[in-house]
Amino acid sequence: MHDGISFEQLGKPALVLCTTPFTPTSRATASTLGIAGYTVAFVEHPIGSRSLEEIQERAEDAYRQGLPILLGAAAADAAG
Repeated sequence: MHDGISFEQLGKPALVLCTTPFTPTSRATASTLGIAGYTVAFVEHPIGSRSLEEIQERAEDAYRQGLPILLGAAAADAAG
């Protein structure tokens, strides 16, 4: 979270990926760092013990969520 928010504050689009059990922690961290509405891509937990097929599904989900986040950040940066 901290790295993603730091990059955004420097005008660099960033994507933070987080597994679902850490949703409250990521939101609290963003709020503490002054960006309560920071958008994060959330994927199913766990990651480490999943099959290759399950990891591929999580990666595709992260991509679907992450692309608009990055494009939105890039578009806002270009407009600003």
